[in-house]
Amino acid sequence: MEQQQGGLSMLQAVVAIVLIVVFAAVLVVLGFLRDDEHWDRLVYLLGGLEAIVFAGVGALFGSSIQRAGTAAARQDAAEAKEEAKTERERAQGLQEAATNGANLAAAVQIAAAGEPDARRGARPDAAARPSDGRLGDLAAYAQRLFPGV
Repeated sequence: MEQQQGGLSMLQAVVAIVLIVVFAAVLVVLGFLRDDEHWDRLVYLLGGLEAIVFAGVGALFGSSIQRAGTAAARQDAAEAKEEAKTERERAQGLQEAATNGANLAAAVQIAAAGEPDARRGARPDAAARPSDGRLGDLAAYAQRLFPGV
């Protein structure tokens, strides 16, 4: 049997509809037979048929209601996957930026340590080489941003 998307197969739907029609016909027949001496037996049989018909109707309508809920859940899942992918890419970019920043901080500190006149955080006087003071300032700033480097 071929399944419809999220619902009953065509055969199952046809059987459920036929059961509903048969039940309606039995109700009409019982209406005409209400003066019958075996009325109690007919009503007893009607109870069994009623249970079968209600199960078919429940399957028929339940699958159509469930289909809407399933479609909404699939849409939510797709949106959540897309959001997770975006956040994962963002986190990877931030991790790469942090690694690059730490590498830059280490490079600045190494360069500042190799300059004889540069002192971390101290400004040299105006007669000193201007690049040394800037390098020392950068080294101090890198140390504040990345203390473990």
